[in-house]
Amino acid sequence: MLKRLWIVVFIFGFVTLFLVQSATASDPEWREKQHASFEQIGLKPGDIIDKESPQKVEGLLPVSIVEWLKKGYLIDMKIGEFKYDVSSDDDWENSGKENAGRFKLDETKNLISTENGEPPLWIYGVPFPDLDMKNDPDGAVKYMYNRMLSTFRGNLMAPFTIEWIGKRGFERIVDCFWLHYLFWARSDGEQPNPNKFRFMHLIGVTKPFDIAGLNQLTYRKLDGSADEFYVYIPAIRRVKKMSGSNRSDPYVGSDITMDDGGGFAGQTNSMTWRLIDERVGLICVTELDTEATLKLKELPDGGWNAIPDPKAMKLGWETKGWKGAKWAPTNAVWAPRTFTIIEGIPNDPYYNSGKTIYWIDKMTYHTAYKIIFDKAGEYWKTLIFMPRCIEWAGMKGYNGGGTAGYMVVDDRTHHASGVRVVEVNLDSPRVIPSLFTVERLRTVSK
Repeated sequence: MLKRLWIVVFIFGFVTLFLVQSATASDPEWREKQHASFEQIGLKPGDIIDKESPQKVEGLLPVSIVEWLKKGYLIDMKIGEFKYDVSSDDDWENSGKENAGRFKLDETKNLISTENGEPPLWIYGVPFPDLDMKNDPDGAVKYMYNRMLSTFRGNLMAPFTIEWIGKRGFERIVDCFWLHYLFWARSDGEQPNPNKFRFMHLIGVTKPFDIAGLNQLTYRKLDGSADEFYVYIPAIRRVKKMSGSNRSDPYVGSDITMDDGGGFAGQTNSMTWRLIDERVGLICVTELDTEATLKLKELPDGGWNAIPDPKAMKLGWETKGWKGAKWAPTNAVWAPRTFTIIEGIPNDPYYNSGKTIYWIDKMTYHTAYKIIFDKAGEYWKTLIFMPRCIEWAGMKGYNGGGTAGYMVVDDRTHHASGVRVVEVNLDSPRVIPSLFTVERLRTVSK
């Protein structure tokens, strides 16, 4: 009898384990694929790439990052591996497959329904599954719509900080917050949307005192037209309506722009997109984030929350004995992933930068690197986004606050800004449409 009980317990435990894994792991062959990637690039976990061996990572990283290694800005790049499947949850993946043939692009490259020719009020899953990037003339644009929906899922509330980092190290810190109310890519279905927005986005400053209360509100429209963009300026106690091109301005004097959020937070059809390549490369991630996902906890009010380890991303200025650049990540590992490399050129002549090259994780749509050129076509800045795979409410992916942080490095001024996500709140019932009004801009961060 005891033997039978143990057999039942074993079978139940095995089945339960299988069900738990299948709820989150969409690719049962992820280990084999990661091993094949290591074989292809000729590296293995634990390898160290230094100033004397940059040729080993040429072609696996953007040229600017390889140059940093040669110059000694990056020191002893450690090759790592993921210990878990980082693909999205099965519900998201399957919903995307069901979207096949449901959507297309209009003459302005805006996303519309094939059924009625109107922008959809709600989409769940990627709109363009099984995309043939090389043969579809609109493949790059469609891929960027897939990326946008995959990396902005559910309502988000995330405090974050921006650090100014110069040649000598840390200079200043600004405390900010990010609120996002989505109408697309939410698991609870279509919501009332009388103004026909794709999302409403609010970003503001809470510290230091001299710029606290500076709040910026964006309405992203379903019809693909220019954003409605408003800024409250505390010094003059006025709300100003701005042009969408102002999203490319430096944010509160840092090296970051609003359109850098999540890799690219601008209107998808505001750019002309082109596929450059697909290849295996190396993604920069904290070693902690290669070990396991960040699991959010359900709160009594129904939202999901996590307060990440503030030291998960460590930079040169705070690392004792570090001899590289003060902005460089010092506890990162570099793991193989397959990238889609895409060029984006702004259609707006008043946009502050020229072409930009994006290295995007082909499977997860996480933007790993962003290489920015000026309007004359000269290289200007490089951004490194360090991904963090999060789990919440049975869902999984590189969503919203799913990053340990990122660095923006201006190679002309030899200055950088580092961003750290302080807290992640998803699907909080406190994030409601009434927060996103021009009238509330004056008081939202007080």
